[in-house]
Amino acid sequence: MFVGRADLLALVDRLTDVSRAYSGETRPVLVIEGCGGSGRTAVLERAVDAWQGRTPTVLVRPRLLDDDGASPVRPVLAAIMLGLSLGAPGYSVAFPRVVLAQIAISLQTGDLDPRKSLEQLNKALNTYNSRSELLGFVRGLANVAGALVNIPVPEPVADDIAKVIVDRLHLSRWMTRRTWNKEALAWFGHQGRQRALKPEEVLLGLNTQARSKNAAIRRDVDDLLVNALLADLRHSLAHAGGRPANVLVLLDDGDTAPAMSFTGSLLRVRKALAASPGNPDSKLPDPLTLVTTSAGALATALSSRPAHETGTGEVSGWWIRMPLPDLEAADLVEWARNFPGWNRNFAGPEELGATAVARAAYKLTHGHPESTAFVLGRLHDEPNLVGDLDELLRAEEPEGPVERRLLAAFVRGLDASKHIDDTLVEALITLSAARNRVEATVLAPLLPAPVGFDSELFTSATLWSPTSPGAEPSLHPLARYLGMRALASRGEDETALWRTVFESLRSKVAPENRASRLYYQRMLGESDAVAAELADLLPELPAEEWLALFDAVVAMPDPRARDVEQIRRAGWPGTRHGHVVRLLGVIPAHDKDPCVTEWSVRKKLRSHAAHSFQQLTEHLQGQDPLPFIWRAQRYGGRRDELS
Repeated sequence: MFVGRADLLALVDRLTDVSRAYSGETRPVLVIEGCGGSGRTAVLERAVDAWQGRTPTVLVRPRLLDDDGASPVRPVLAAIMLGLSLGAPGYSVAFPRVVLAQIAISLQTGDLDPRKSLEQLNKALNTYNSRSELLGFVRGLANVAGALVNIPVPEPVADDIAKVIVDRLHLSRWMTRRTWNKEALAWFGHQGRQRALKPEEVLLGLNTQARSKNAAIRRDVDDLLVNALLADLRHSLAHAGGRPANVLVLLDDGDTAPAMSFTGSLLRVRKALAASPGNPDSKLPDPLTLVTTSAGALATALSSRPAHETGTGEVSGWWIRMPLPDLEAADLVEWARNFPGWNRNFAGPEELGATAVARAAYKLTHGHPESTAFVLGRLHDEPNLVGDLDELLRAEEPEGPVERRLLAAFVRGLDASKHIDDTLVEALITLSAARNRVEATVLAPLLPAPVGFDSELFTSATLWSPTSPGAEPSLHPLARYLGMRALASRGEDETALWRTVFESLRSKVAPENRASRLYYQRMLGESDAVAAELADLLPELPAEEWLALFDAVVAMPDPRARDVEQIRRAGWPGTRHGHVVRLLGVIPAHDKDPCVTEWSVRKKLRSHAAHSFQQLTEHLQGQDPLPFIWRAQRYGGRRDELS
C-alpha cells in the first residue's frame, strides 16, 4: 500500500500540469533524494499511475542496464524516446532528429576519408527511407533500451514500439520517398541556437565523437542528443491540437552514470538555449518535466548549477532538490488498518489493535518505508511478535538475521547499482556508536579497509541528516539502533569490541562537555558512577537544567541490557543515588528501546519512573519541584501508547 508523500506527489503534478503552472517557462528538474529503502522508486511508480494516459509519460530504470555510460548509443535517451513514442490520447510524438542522430552514430566509418564518410552517411539515410529497413534499425534500439522502460504493451515490446515510432515518422510526413525531411536534417545545422553549420558534417562528427573516451567530448555528444530530443518534443507537441505541451519523464536510479549524464546534459542544454534569445525554437515551449531519484550523489554533481531546496512552497531555478521524508506515525496507522483481517485485539489488558501495532512499528522504524512494510507485514502474520520485536529482529532468514537485512538496506542505497557491500555494512555498524558525523570521524581508524573519509558512509547527505536546524547530521535513527545492536553482539569478544569503540569516542570528548562524558560512561557500563555524579548535581542545578542533562545521558538505549530486573535495578535503596540509578536503567529502556513492547514490562517500567521522579523532589533543596512532578505524572498518569 502506498501512503504519505501527498505533498511530493502534488509537486510532481504541479510541475507536469502546464494548465496550472509553467505554461510558458522551462520547468525545473525535480531531484527526489532519500536513503536506501526510502521509497524513491515507489513515488515514481505512483506518478506513472497518475499521468500515464493523460500525457506522454515514461519511467526509465537505468540500473537494469549493464552499462558504464561509455556506449556510443545513449540507452537512457533511447529509452525515453521509446517510452514517449506511445504518447497519450490526443498526442502524437515523433522523433526524426533523434532517429537521425542514432543512425549517424551507428555508422561504421572506420578510417574512411571525409568524402567517403559523407557518401556512406547519405547512403544510410537513403537506405533508412525504406520502412522495413528503418523498422529493423529502430527495433535494434528497442532491444538495447526497451528493458529500461516501464511500458504497458504486450510482447514483443521491441516490435510494438518500433512500429509505433516508424509509423509516426511516416504519418507525420517527416519522411519522403528519397530523403529525410529538410527541417529535421537542417536542424543539425542551427541546433535551435542560430548556428550556421553543415548538417551532414555535424552528423559525421557525431559519429566520431560518440565513441570518444574524452569526458568533454562525450558531454558535447550528450548535449546534442538531448537538444535533438527537446526539439522533437517541441515540434511534435506544437501540433497536439489543443492539448497542453507537457510530457513527463521519470528517471529512476539517478546516481547511475547514464542517468547522471542525461540529467546534467538536460540542464546544460536548457541553460544554453536560454542564453540564445531569438533561436528558431524559442516560440515553442519546452514541454519536458523530468523527475529523477538520488541518494545524494546527483546533487553533488549538479552543485555548480543553481538549485532550490524546497518543501511544498515556491519553486525556482534549474532544478529542485527535494528530500524524501520518512513516513509519519499517522501514515503507519492508515497502512496497518488496511491490512486484511487486522481488526482484532491482542492479548493484554490494553487494546492493542492495528493502531497500537502501528505505533510499535513506528517506534522501531521511525517511518523508514521499506523497513515499515516488512515489520507491519511480519506483525500481521505473527501478531504475537508485537510484544517481542527483539525476536522479530533476530529471526533468521536465508540471507541472515532480519536486523542485518534491514540495516543492509541503508548500504544498498549508497550504491547506484543497488549492490550491498558487506564491508560497508560492517563499517556502518562501527559508525553507529557515534552520535553525529563529526564524532564518526573519530572511528575512522577502526573501520575495515578500504573504507575511509571519502566513503559514502561519511559523505552521504541522505544517510546522515540533521535532526533539527543547526544540528550536526546524524545517522538515520533506525540505522543507528540496528547498528548498535549488531555492535553489541559482534565477534567472539563482544565486550572488548564495544569498549574499544566507545572508549575511542569518550577519549575525544572535551573536558567541559559533561553530557557527552556521562553518556559515554553510561554506555561503557559505568552507570553507578554516572548516577553518583548526577545525584550530587541534583541540589545544585536548576530542575530544568538537570533534566536536560539527564535526557542527554539517556539519549540512546544500551542494547546489551535485556533483563528487566537488571534494567530496573531492584534492590537499590530509596536514596537520591538509588533513584537516579533506577532512572538510568528504566528511562532509556522505556522511552528509547523500540523492542521493549510487552505491555506488562512497560507498565512496570512506567511505575518505577513515576515513583523515582516523584521521590527526587524531596532532594532538590529549594529548587522548583514542578518539572519533576510533571515528569512523574507523564509516566504515572497515562496508558501505554508505545510511543
